[in-house]
Amino acid sequence: MSAMKDPNAMTARDDDRVARVQEAVRALARTEGRPVGVRHVCEACATMVRAGGVGLYLIGDLGLGEPIYATDGVSERIMDVEITVGEGPAVHALDGLSPILAPELTGIPSMRRWPAFAPAAVEAGAPAVFAFPLVQDTISVGALEVYRAVEGKLSDDEISDALLFADVAVSLLADLLEAGPDHAEEFTCGIGARWEEIHRAIGVVSIQLESGLTEAFLRLRARAFATSRPLSEIAEDVLTQGMRFAP
Repeated sequence: MSAMKDPNAMTARDDDRVARVQEAVRALARTEGRPVGVRHVCEACATMVRAGGVGLYLIGDLGLGEPIYATDGVSERIMDVEITVGEGPAVHALDGLSPILAPELTGIPSMRRWPAFAPAAVEAGAPAVFAFPLVQDTISVGALEVYRAVEGKLSDDEISDALLFADVAVSLLADLLEAGPDHAEEFTCGIGARWEEIHRAIGVVSIQLESGLTEAFLRLRARAFATSRPLSEIAEDVLTQGMRFAP
């Protein structure tokens, strides 16, 4: 007969894991002499789960994930691809409450599930992608996405750590949003700033099409997909080069 696990011992290990994750985030902030921000959560997560990079999404006004932070160019690229084609681990994580784990994007199951995203992610240098929903009051409000440059599963401990980093991100983002303009830089630098340009371009396309914002966003994504260009480049052309969309 197998021995029963001691609930008190399990609780102690869980508490230790939580404390270790929180300290990893705080330690990065201390080295910068700055308050804890979303980049510290993502970068600490990348280190602890041995990831190539980490990206963070929040559900936006149009009902899709909007990029908040990416630790590197590959993370930024796969985030752009997922939003453009509307498929991938993060897209599915945003719709549910469970992690979406894709350790082998070159495999037939992944290629069938995500025929547009999987090959693009592999080409970008992310053959393994894992997404963890940001859950608040039993509702998914965003996603934390991890990629690796080689195929392979995350260990059980790495999955547990990633889920805890997602919890830390939820709490931090709630505090930042409540704080208002004082912490606006958390959402308006890097990939977040480029997303602001995309929002403006959606508004311009909406006027050109005499349509709602949702249709304008679909057309913008379709143009990006058809031309194999990032959404941010299409948005820049709309705003600065006079690119037009016909009704």
